[in-house]
Amino acid sequence: RSGSVRNHWTEIYSFVESLAEKFISPMLRMSFIVFSSRGTTIMKLTENRQVLPSAFIQKCPPFVLSSTIRRGLDILQYEVPGGDTFMHEGFKRANEQIYHETYGGVRTASVIIALTDGELQDVQFYYAEQEANRARSFGAIVYCVGVKDFNETQLSTIADSIDHVFPVTGGFYALRGTIDSILKKSCIEILAAEPSSVCAGGKF
Repeated sequence: RSGSVRNHWTEIYSFVESLAEKFISPMLRMSFIVFSSRGTTIMKLTENRQVLPSAFIQKCPPFVLSSTIRRGLDILQYEVPGGDTFMHEGFKRANEQIYHETYGGVRTASVIIALTDGELQDVQFYYAEQEANRARSFGAIVYCVGVKDFNETQLSTIADSIDHVFPVTGGFYALRGTIDSILKKSCIEILAAEPSSVCAGGKF
């Protein structure tokens, strides 16, 4: 949440909220991290999902956001953007959690979705690439979403590949249009890494 997104925080929040709602598996764990001049974990990795009674399934989705995730989203909504775009600081916070979860040799499928709106300076790019590589060493899959003035070459280096980059050319208002593509791509790879997982309730 660097200063450059100050006037578009509503669109970014809406994107994150919609993505969280569509990853509906009760087995899926989630964390919210923001980065500017430093990285801040808004919500630590959690598995709390609320399962509705079967009587309600026909009227609404079987899984809704738990109070923990809802509270994390509420905190995220009222974040005040400001500062630089130090993406590596966000990766550090993610890596701390992934390392903690994989400590002892037990690995689960991990996905990092990093969103940025601008080109990184050389030093920022170097550190972001280093932290992304560290995440991969823990078994994580790294995706990047670029909007506005992003550098696609940088993002394809930070992400696992160019196929793991989702460029949003229509500005912040077009962010929501990438959600289904992110879901499909990430769920296919989560299921490949951990076949017993239930990702987004669909067939991929």
